[in-house]
Amino acid sequence: QVVERLFYIGSRSALDIDVLGYEAAAALLADKLVVDEADLFSLTLKDLSKSDFFVKKDGSRSVIADRFIAGLEVAKTRPLWRILVALSIRHVGPTSAQALANKFGSIENIQKASSQELASIDGVGQVIADAIVEWFDVPWHKQIIKKWEKAGVALVDAPKEQLKQTLVGLTIVVTGSLNDFTRDGASEAITSRGGKAASSVSAKTDFVVAGDSAGSKLDKAQELGITILDEAGFKTLLEKGIN
Repeated sequence: QVVERLFYIGSRSALDIDVLGYEAAAALLADKLVVDEADLFSLTLKDLSKSDFFVKKDGSRSVIADRFIAGLEVAKTRPLWRILVALSIRHVGPTSAQALANKFGSIENIQKASSQELASIDGVGQVIADAIVEWFDVPWHKQIIKKWEKAGVALVDAPKEQLKQTLVGLTIVVTGSLNDFTRDGASEAITSRGGKAASSVSAKTDFVVAGDSAGSKLDKAQELGITILDEAGFKTLLEKGIN
């Protein structure tokens, strides 16, 4: 399980850490460089020299080791919502993680929040709220947070310019591929402007943004008579809202 969790932390879905694939994760554990994910961000080049995976056949340091340490440093500065996803809290995906990060701004504030406070956030709800409270009640989970913070992982979102809240009250579904947004990036663009990024189309959906290969969600939006936007229209909506 530790290998799987390390692999997930390194994946594009979480912190996107260079080199940290399944083989690297297995080597870290097999060579006793980590006990679990709490130790990940404390690793040094000296530590990696003890593992064959990170050294050349002649015993000198491999470029893989340099890339891995550089990848860890980059990962330490990822947005708070990505840190939340990386913690593998049950039911917490990108959408709910972004909602939590936007509302609370730090791991500490999320940890202090009651189940009721968490559940009241649009995009979270009671099931996710209870899972978050349960996660933080586990002692070794608290150790992960403590060790990551000591190693320099940013557990607080850097203050950022408040974006115009152009999408308050709007529910938007993005489907297909966009040129200038990843799926997570589009979701963040919506939630950071006060909107709700939904994953499925329903009568409550206000807009569907359709990129290339939009598929069944586009068909359902057309059936329901929901306004469909292309990428240019999406950018205009982000900037100006519906007024």
